[in-house]
Formats: sequence, C-alpha cells, structure tokens
Amino acid sequence: MHRAPFLCLALALTAPASAQDMPYPAREVLEAFKTGCGAIEDQAAASKSLSAAGWDLSDPASRPAPLTEFLTFAQEAGGEVMRAQGGTMSEMEVFEKTIAGERVFIVLSEVRSNGVRVSGCRLFDLGETRPIPIETATDWLGREPVKTIDQDGLIIADWEPGTLPGHDSFQLFFVPADSPLKQAFKFDGVALKSDTVGVSQ
Repeated sequence: MHRAPFLCLALALTAPASAQDMPYPAREVLEAFKTGCGAIEDQAAASKSLSAAGWDLSDPASRPAPLTEFLTFAQEAGGEVMRAQGGTMSEMEVFEKTIAGERVFIVLSEVRSNGVRVSGCRLFDLGETRPIPIETATDWLGREPVKTIDQDGLIIADWEPGTLPGHDSFQLFFVPADSPLKQAFKFDGVALKSDTVGVSQ
C-alpha cells in the first residue's frame, strides 16, 4: 500500500490556510479605524486619539516600500497645491497596528487655506487582495452611501456625514493590483478615509 500520497493529502487538508485564503476581518478593521480616528478636531487631536487607542508611531525604516512611495507623492503633490493657493500642508504622521492579523497603517494629514482647515485620517492595508464589500460598510454604518462605484473590482463608496458626529465624510476604497486606475490612486489594496472641515486658526 502506498502511504505517501495519503499522507500528503492529509497534510494538505490540515495545513493552516494563508491569511489571503481567510475572509477579510472587515468589522475588526472598521471598528479599529473608528476608534482610532474618533477625534479629528485637528491633526493634533487625531494623533492623541490614535495613541490612546493603542496605535504606535510607524518607524519609517520598517514601512513597506509602497507606503513610502505613496507618502512621498502625497506630501510633495499636496504641498505644491497648497503653496500655489497660499495655504499650508502639515507633515504627515503615520501610525500602525496589527488588527486581526492585518498590519495596517493610518496616515494623518492637514491642510489650511483661506481660513479653512481640512484634517484627514486615512487607513491603508496596502497590497490586500480581499475587499471590504460596500454592503458590509453600509451595515456597519447603518445607512446607505451617497455615491458608489463597484465595477471591474474597483470599489469606492462615500458617506456624508462620516462615521462619527463632526466627521464631514467617510470613504471606502478597494483598488485591485491589476486595476488601470492603480497609478492614479498611487496604491492598491484596502483604504478608509475620514475628514473634518473647520475654521483655520
């Protein structure tokens, strides 16, 4: 009797599935984002909120290359736009945390121009191949988005107002690695975004 094939089959059946084979922990990531980005009165408040929620400042040397490339582009492009408008853009802060086995990053940014402040809190799970379905986010928020795109694997959904009182907006993104729009977004994977708009002091 040849036992080797049966042994290989048994090992294959009992081997742990890779992370990409498991359902994406959408609820856990959404809740962690909501808790961490709870206070966005301005970037300083958001930074304190994240630290209080157990997020750690990210070491630039340990960040994945796609995140570094995205940050460089966003800082340079955003700064250029603000300078042209006579405004300012803050130095972005990056936090990270492992949520249900997923290493995710939150990026804080803030622009001030013509007496208006816009502060942003954005989560990235770069390179993730499993989307957060619009239906899952809708059920989590308890209301329908005001605008959606769900085609060819690309997902964008907007809610106004956002996840918490005072949040101007909340957005869900999923950009597949093979999407022709990847270059426009400058990333692929899962992303969440909350913004607040207020008066610039």
